[in-house]
Amino acid sequence: MEKEEKLSFIKRFIEEVSTHFLKEESPMIIQEDYENVRDIILLYAKQTNLLNGLLVLLENNYTEESYILLRSQINNYMLIEYLCHDDSSKSRYKEFIMQPLKSDYKFLKDLKKAIDKGWYRDSEFPDRINKLNNIKRELRRNGYDLNNTRTLSPITVASLAKEDKLQFGIYISLYRQASKYEHSDPTSLEVYRTQILEEYSSSVVFKMDLSKSNTEDELKILDMASNTYFLTLSHLLQYLTQNYPHLLETYDKAKLIEITANAVIRHSSINKVEFIESLINRTE
Repeated sequence: MEKEEKLSFIKRFIEEVSTHFLKEESPMIIQEDYENVRDIILLYAKQTNLLNGLLVLLENNYTEESYILLRSQINNYMLIEYLCHDDSSKSRYKEFIMQPLKSDYKFLKDLKKAIDKGWYRDSEFPDRINKLNNIKRELRRNGYDLNNTRTLSPITVASLAKEDKLQFGIYISLYRQASKYEHSDPTSLEVYRTQILEEYSSSVVFKMDLSKSNTEDELKILDMASNTYFLTLSHLLQYLTQNYPHLLETYDKAKLIEITANAVIRHSSINKVEFIESLINRTE
């Protein structure tokens, strides 16, 4: 498939997923103790929007900028995989929901350093101490040692990548490549320079060209983004089918199988026949 054909197919697939799996704009009920499932599905909804945004950038030839959304999408995929391989006590989900608290704790500690440097006045943040103490209490209540900075570290892509060979392969290849554009690595800036004098390289004399894009990477990014989206969906449906089959009872089984088949068929590591048979049996 060429670029336009691939874009068209992925858009149709996203529309099918949004309507029949994510049930966009339709009421959803998640009972108590199933909050982990709710948030995993919401993470996939976020991945859907990330892919939609990436398609818009590629349609307008913003190849380098689309790398940034690809990076976020890969991060999202690995987080869903992490949560779908939780234990019976949901320890991974508990760690996941503590991330905002850890982030706020770090922010308030950094804010204290900025105040100590005289950049701000303490009076500008009258609730800072109370907020910090409340966060400390909550972290301790959840078993965190405030003297152990390692336990207060956020979930990182580097740590998630070590969970699986495929994830690590994605991390050392495209994720790291995409990170160059996210962090404005000097090598990511070369594309904006166009040589104008034959006797001088574009690093010396150049014309700024904001419309210039590395079109050779377009299909690579599009393939990685769509394959990540398909793979995440197939694993997510497998997770729901094996662990929470009753949650799929309200879905259109035939449509769900059709969508699943389109996702699974692109991954040789998944046995399409066995997977779809399992889905049929568990949603009877």
